[in-house]
Amino acid sequence: MSGKPVASGATPFEAPPETQVRQVRDALLREFGELIDISDLANKPPNEREQSLLSRALAALAVRDLTGCESAAAAEAVIDGRDDIGIDAVATDESASHLWLVQSKWSDKGRARFELADALKFIEGLRYVDARKFDRFNIRFQNLADQVAAVLSNPGSKITLVTAVMRTDPLARDVVQRLSDAQDEFNQLGNILDQRSYLARDIWEVVRNDFTEPPIALTVRMQDYVKITEPYEAFQGLVSVADIAAWYDDHEDRLFDRNIRKPLGITQVNQGLIDTLADEPHNFWFFNNGITLLCDTLAPDYFSRATRSPVALKLDGASVVNGAQTVHAIHRASRKDAAAIGDGYVTVRVISLTNCPAGFADAVTTATNTQNRVERRDFVALDPVQRAIREDFLLSLQKTYTVKRGEPEPSPESGCSVEVAATALACAYRNSDFAVRSKRGIDLLWEQGTQGAYQLLFNAQDRPSAHQVWRSVLVLREIDATLHRTAKSRQARAEAIVERGDRLIAHIVFQALDLDGIDEPDTDWDAVLTQVPNAVERATAWLVHHVDAEFGQSSLVSSTLADPDRCRTLAGLVLADLKRGVPVPDLPLEYRIVKIPKQQRRPNAVPTLIDARVLADGTPLTYRAAGRPEREAMAAWLAEDPSRGSATWVNQRVRPVLWAADGKRYSPSGLVQEMWRLAGWSKAPVAAQGPSRWYVSGGKSLWALARETLASLSDDPDEDA
Repeated sequence: MSGKPVASGATPFEAPPETQVRQVRDALLREFGELIDISDLANKPPNEREQSLLSRALAALAVRDLTGCESAAAAEAVIDGRDDIGIDAVATDESASHLWLVQSKWSDKGRARFELADALKFIEGLRYVDARKFDRFNIRFQNLADQVAAVLSNPGSKITLVTAVMRTDPLARDVVQRLSDAQDEFNQLGNILDQRSYLARDIWEVVRNDFTEPPIALTVRMQDYVKITEPYEAFQGLVSVADIAAWYDDHEDRLFDRNIRKPLGITQVNQGLIDTLADEPHNFWFFNNGITLLCDTLAPDYFSRATRSPVALKLDGASVVNGAQTVHAIHRASRKDAAAIGDGYVTVRVISLTNCPAGFADAVTTATNTQNRVERRDFVALDPVQRAIREDFLLSLQKTYTVKRGEPEPSPESGCSVEVAATALACAYRNSDFAVRSKRGIDLLWEQGTQGAYQLLFNAQDRPSAHQVWRSVLVLREIDATLHRTAKSRQARAEAIVERGDRLIAHIVFQALDLDGIDEPDTDWDAVLTQVPNAVERATAWLVHHVDAEFGQSSLVSSTLADPDRCRTLAGLVLADLKRGVPVPDLPLEYRIVKIPKQQRRPNAVPTLIDARVLADGTPLTYRAAGRPEREAMAAWLAEDPSRGSATWVNQRVRPVLWAADGKRYSPSGLVQEMWRLAGWSKAPVAAQGPSRWYVSGGKSLWALARETLASLSDDPDEDA
């Protein structure tokens, strides 16, 4: 499974032209579909009506981009129709000093025609406007005539001819020449007329920018500073922690857009920063590595160069690339007691990217991230391929794709994380090796190098599209849901095979399904998803059969399904049987007959996880209510402050859960009971099974992880009997 080759005219890190056209089309219909008047086209065929709607919406998009008006106002500027005299939209500014005349052409293929006749008609419309022959135009123009007249009556006004043409090739030379001749003619007595052209990529950038936050402007007040001018401009000095808290108040997590990860919440390191600020703010500088800021431009404002007094650095396009945890800890401390941190200072380094070579920003980000433990997946956030996929998710699907560690996991219907995407792509890959690796640990999917999983799953020259990634995720979710739904029909060795081989089963199902249209937006993916349950059940039965037939009923399930060679063999055998369509073998009776299980002592989750070092310090935990009464009782209280449902793991046997809401440590059950108390749940149970309510990324509870850990460490021969 891989994305389509990148077409000419696009870098490997942005959507190819045909995808850009589709993304623009979707955006025009979404934004202007209910706003553009096409009542005059009621008798036209549906396809012709839609093409006219898109052309008019394109004119409205240009108006909105040029004037900054709302979409409804831009739609009102469209006059396209009978007697438009080559003008599709008319717009003016609030000061009646600028008039824009727009002609637009749409093509679903990105090959719209704008010929000499179109240019001549456009110029004819301009002449009628200049001569105040408004009566020649249709009623839509008449509604705007007073605004047009006001601009023309203004001695300092300007007129801009705007062409918005959905085509990748430049306009023809004779068209450009005629428009230039008109400009020269009108400008004989002054600079009155100019031109603006939107081609396919320009139009796509307008749509893309709708999803892009403006760059951050920041003022950094620095004292005891050092200035560096070569080879690049930079400042380093002391900044008040109160100022840094204000940065976060104003911009929140957007401060870290260039960073490899978002703030990780309350970790032991970060809680230590908060405690130092609260108890010993004067020592904060000694205990902290500082903050590194990158910016697009830097303008120093010196109070006095002679006395080395403080400097105010005015930054555009500012981003914290190292020290996100420090900034977040400062902000949390300031919320608790702003006055107490007033004596605190931190070292801040500001580097201007003006005149820096390409790749310098990413190199600085990579080199400076050392204070909290950096994982291999953190550096994935620097990969332009991931940025392109995230952008594709927004433009093509209107969904969220999170890349940085610390970003909240999107809800299942609103998007996915890079971890979920990588797992799905690993299962969908043409051989089973990556599916096996994903079962052993997600970290194995971030391996770089020519044979590394990451390079092959997210190849820069053949990157997966948003549709491919999202649909792969949907298939994997349906596979997992089917395995969960059918789990009660299996026991003993069959249960162990499915539990250990769920990712191998997913790989087999991906290969068995017809996924040829996975990249095509118009593919009916619901129809594909309906095939998944049957494919899962057949693949599961055949896998259990072949594990026993090929390697014997006494073979160890865990080692068999962790061996890449054996998994390749099993995948080939199962796929061959699925392709032949032969009847699925029945599970042996001992795999299906429900036995009375041996009474086992409920495992103690905390020591089990700590002894096996299953979770790293700082692993994010999310609270999930167990059952409807608890969900209803806790929902409003949790919604008031999202940090109430978040915590991090600390490898301490006593109170290993660090709650984000107060920075204190609890046992899993103790924290749940405290949350019930604070939420005022009067009908809460007397006791709480806390480990079953705290979940790690990937959807497993502490309780489920403890059970898996015990099973993997067990020497009980009955496991694989």
